[in-house]
Amino acid sequence: MAKSKNHTAHNQSYKAHKNGIKKPRKHRHTSTKGMDPKFLRNQRYARKHNNKIAESATEEECFQSAIFLA
Repeated sequence: MAKSKNHTAHNQSYKAHKNGIKKPRKHRHTSTKGMDPKFLRNQRYARKHNNKIAESATEEECFQSAIFLA
């Protein structure tokens, strides 16, 4: 009896591209399940204080633009 063929990649690329190879859909909020608790705690503090930095930056920009206009 003849040996049988073990593997071939023939036609696989054609089949894969027939409907297009799509990237996985990006979700707005990815799951944090199973992530490092220390990292998640730090993320929470970073999110909490993120807007304070933005507010102080916008105040400085307004102040600088007022000086520029004067």
